[in-house]
Amino acid sequence: MTYVRLAGGILWREVPQGMRLALIHRPRQADWSLPKGRVDEGETWEEAALREVEEETGCQARISSFAGAAIYVPRRAPRLVLYWHMLLQREDRFEANKEVDELIWLSPADALARLDSESERRLVQRSTAPAAAGPTSTTGSLFAGVAAARAEILRRIFALPADGSTAGLGPALDLLDRAEEASGRGESQEATALAAEARRMGLLSLTEPELSLRARELREEARALVPWRRRAIRRLLPKDEKPSPEAVHLAAELRDQDVEQARRPARLAPALCTATLAALALVLWLVPPAARGYTLWAALCGSLAGAAVAALYAWRSGAR
Repeated sequence: MTYVRLAGGILWREVPQGMRLALIHRPRQADWSLPKGRVDEGETWEEAALREVEEETGCQARISSFAGAAIYVPRRAPRLVLYWHMLLQREDRFEANKEVDELIWLSPADALARLDSESERRLVQRSTAPAAAGPTSTTGSLFAGVAAARAEILRRIFALPADGSTAGLGPALDLLDRAEEASGRGESQEATALAAEARRMGLLSLTEPELSLRARELREEARALVPWRRRAIRRLLPKDEKPSPEAVHLAAELRDQDVEQARRPARLAPALCTATLAALALVLWLVPPAARGYTLWAALCGSLAGAAVAALYAWRSGAR
């Protein structure tokens, strides 16, 4: 599958009231969005993101960290968009044109209310104003200070060489940092999502032989997935074709989604047991002794019926 590659940015500016981010209005689409555009031949993702932000906002920026990815499926070819957090360096005069006719700076809360794209709203919602760090292209310094144990984990995740080279993996390493921070705060779901995105970002920096190896691994893993995901991964990664980074990226996302769906029943069981015990305890406490036998029987039947419905929902969710 061929994807149109786009890159964009969440451009931040500091003002006395706090951090503000840039939104643009596109008259052709009649929507408010983050600045973004196509990656030209020979450009890196980061170079394209910086160029598009400058063209659409008139602002020169510096990349701070990777913000996330989104896949759009319009009527024509599907689009893969990567976004970076950017810090404003110089603001030139904005000039309206037929592609972008308005530029505004809003707080994150106001931007969430104004953005038309659900994917971009999710990006902003989980983002915080970035620290004034160096560009992510300087990846060597990011890996230099990592402890030996964590370095070994990163090498296993990305199949890095023993010398610790991390060329092109700046965004992925940044996501792993954020995953580690989320885990430390006890936000396990966010940590899992960030770690999964880090693995997928690592795929975008692999060479062709490495991509082919990952594609074979994903095809093997697809055997254990639900049928529609298995078919989708095999269509994305046919054996007789060289895989594209975007196709491997999407296949890995499908695999991760299947793993997450499979965990739902396991997470649901403790909650069902707790709810059943709580209902029975409430009956014992509130109902007079003479009426407890019938009431306990009714409560138990109701709890079992609820458990059956919840189990059916979990099974159907896992099969999607």
